[in-house]
Amino acid sequence: MRIYFADGEIAHIRPSGNADELRIYAVASSPERAERMVQLGVAEPAGILRRMEAATSEALQQEAIEDFLRRPRLVKLQGAVQHYDWGGRQFIAGLLGQPQPSAQPCAELWMGTHANGPSAALLDAAEVPLSGLIAAAPRQTLGETVAARYHGRLPYLFKILDARKMLSIQAHPTLVQAAAGFEREEAAAIELSAPTRNYKDRNHKPEVHVALTEFWMLHGFRPPAEIAATFAVVPELSALLPDFAVRLAGARDSSAQAGLLRQLYETAMTLPQAAIDEILNPLLARLEIGPPPSKDTADYWALRAARDFPLPGGHRDRGILSVYFLNLIRLEPGEATYQPAGTLHAYLEGVNVELMANSDNVLRGGLTPKRVDVPELLRILRFEGEAPRILSGREVSEVERVYSTPAAEFQLSRVRLAASHSFVRDPSAGPEIWIQLAGEARVQAGPQRLELGRGGIFFAPAGVGFTLTSGDEESVLFRAAVPMESSLGAEPK
Repeated sequence: MRIYFADGEIAHIRPSGNADELRIYAVASSPERAERMVQLGVAEPAGILRRMEAATSEALQQEAIEDFLRRPRLVKLQGAVQHYDWGGRQFIAGLLGQPQPSAQPCAELWMGTHANGPSAALLDAAEVPLSGLIAAAPRQTLGETVAARYHGRLPYLFKILDARKMLSIQAHPTLVQAAAGFEREEAAAIELSAPTRNYKDRNHKPEVHVALTEFWMLHGFRPPAEIAATFAVVPELSALLPDFAVRLAGARDSSAQAGLLRQLYETAMTLPQAAIDEILNPLLARLEIGPPPSKDTADYWALRAARDFPLPGGHRDRGILSVYFLNLIRLEPGEATYQPAGTLHAYLEGVNVELMANSDNVLRGGLTPKRVDVPELLRILRFEGEAPRILSGREVSEVERVYSTPAAEFQLSRVRLAASHSFVRDPSAGPEIWIQLAGEARVQAGPQRLELGRGGIFFAPAGVGFTLTSGDEESVLFRAAVPMESSLGAEPK
């Protein structure tokens, strides 16, 4: 390409003959002028070449979207990897066929349209953000019902999560709380990126996850009687509420017990730092010199949290106390839990597949360098001490197990196919994202055929039926969907 200027100067852009790059040459009235023209061409991020690249990319994307509108079909996806410090270096890298261990932590693989990591839709002529494809074609991708209900947006975010280190103690708001919190912070002109911002959107964030390996987590407050028994064997904790057991004995109903739990947790979260240190320093010193605690005890995770989350000046993170207040769960592969709004929880170690409403609203309670807004956290928490419910899923066919929850935005299921067996998706199903975790498979939708290996991901628009057939070995896939009764229980062949 040659660009001619009125004064006779010329910019010449052409592919290199021996490298995968474009080169720019200039014919100008002086060497200085030519150098200036070249610099304008290659400047980052908005030089002439970059602007040409962007214009070409936009044109190709628009052409690809228009072709999709003419022929709605299955779309292969490329997920977005999040490199948080707590992530592992094996599972996600291996899933994506990358070297192991990975050079940096691979904490989460996101599949969806979240602004912090939208998936790329691999159309024939171009890569298009899945969010852009759905925004351009909401009815063709989501279907009439889902597009209308969720304002033209995919309502869920699908993830693979690999926790090598403990995650923060956290909880999520209800839909009403999230909307009110978002509007309150917008009115206060708090920037979305500000570290003091709690609510990044108006949505709630219920979550379901299924363990892919042995998985450790904290989930909800323990029954108050169990906490009282813990105080008897971990005497350092009794300084928080010395009369906890006596008051519990007089708490005749669930409301009184919830009030007592709230007072205990509020005390732990509002005591001066010096008082927290006075409780935790002798406790942790005793654990350090004693026999190594078993992994299925709170003592083990308290020690690990102290080592992973030291505070400046030798202080202790008060989030360590929550290890003793919350239910410690060990999940086996295939087992699951559901985290509704207000449930205090933390992922400790392991790999899972996770599905949630498309939101980034998190209130934290410690074990994190990020902001801990204690008053707001206390306002959204549910103080119901009870044993956790472990989900094993419900078989809806010989090959599909559904992990049902009360959430309207999403439904997670596992499809396990023996070698050379098939699964048929009903054309009336809504928008779905599928990921293959084991084996190989082919997906046939009319004349279209996709080949999937381990780590393969695809988006199935509403109204597109297909047949998925495993290869010579067993295939295991997970399916993220919007709950629609007609999409369940597809018959195997």
